[in-house]
Amino acid sequence: MNVLEHETEKYEQVWQIPQYHDCSHSEGWADLFGEITGCKEGETVLDAGCGTGRGGQALKEKFGLQPTYLDLVNVNDLKPFLQQSLWKPIPGFYDYVHCCDVLEHLPVEYTMLAIHNLLNQCRGMFLSICFQDEAFSEIIGDKLHLTIMPFRWWRDSLRQIGNVVEARDLSPANRLKEGVFYVTN
Repeated sequence: MNVLEHETEKYEQVWQIPQYHDCSHSEGWADLFGEITGCKEGETVLDAGCGTGRGGQALKEKFGLQPTYLDLVNVNDLKPFLQQSLWKPIPGFYDYVHCCDVLEHLPVEYTMLAIHNLLNQCRGMFLSICFQDEAFSEIIGDKLHLTIMPFRWWRDSLRQIGNVVEARDLSPANRLKEGVFYVTN
């Protein structure tokens, strides 16, 4: 089984757990996304690693953005939907990429390639990244967070690929160790 097949199988399994649907990090970042990006009604957004699609839906409802959803598994029969990994070339061009609680899930050897692919397909990329492990790995018997790195590693790695306009380490004020980034070409 190759990496893509393994990752797809893992997420098909974890999405069968009802509690995995309870939290949507991307939905919770919609207001900050709007504040940082200054997005306007009618602009396009790629909800990369969309999960249930609640993040893209929140951006549509709050700001009138037109979302396209991308993930390994189409959990809620989202449309329009691209079923693929982030480390493969991504079709289309979008005003923004919204990628929340996703990059830490990628195998470390594919993380920077995925960021490069995403940044090439948009004007600006909003990221939230978790810097710690999570509980569902124990439930399914396979790690979900594969790239657990500190804030500085992510910020410095992003700087090698694009222009980091915003970088906020939210760990000290938050129960989760996480950060938010906005990157442009």
